[in-house]
Amino acid sequence: MAAALAAALAAPLALVLAGCGSAVRFGPPPCLPAPLQVTPSAPARGGAITVSSPPASCDLGYSDGHSYSVILAAAAAIEGTPGPRTEPVEAEVAADGSFSIPVAIPADFPRGDAVVIVTGSPYDECGTDGTGSCAGYAATLSLR
Repeated sequence: MAAALAAALAAPLALVLAGCGSAVRFGPPPCLPAPLQVTPSAPARGGAITVSSPPASCDLGYSDGHSYSVILAAAAAIEGTPGPRTEPVEAEVAADGSFSIPVAIPADFPRGDAVVIVTGSPYDECGTDGTGSCAGYAATLSLR
């Protein structure tokens, strides 16, 4: 009797536990751009960096005229406190998701950890449907 009861409870319990810890998603995973590349990785203040991304491995659905907004922010600005940020630079993005744009680093920008933040991509929509979240479209660097 105990074995029959255990077997009867095992299947429903397995189904319930299989869904724990993850959101239910239907359809294919979202198409996201390729990772950002920032060169050089340790630039000097008063210089410039090049922010770029190779083509995405999927169809982002971009049409002619799509653009990203790119800023450089001191790490303190990301951690919730006001901090220095550059004015946004608009980057023209190819239909395949690739782009490359120079970003000037102000001479008075603080030394240390900084982050390049890109908006205008599918990363902006991550988590808005209640199924999860993602880190965003960004890359870190260290300013000399």
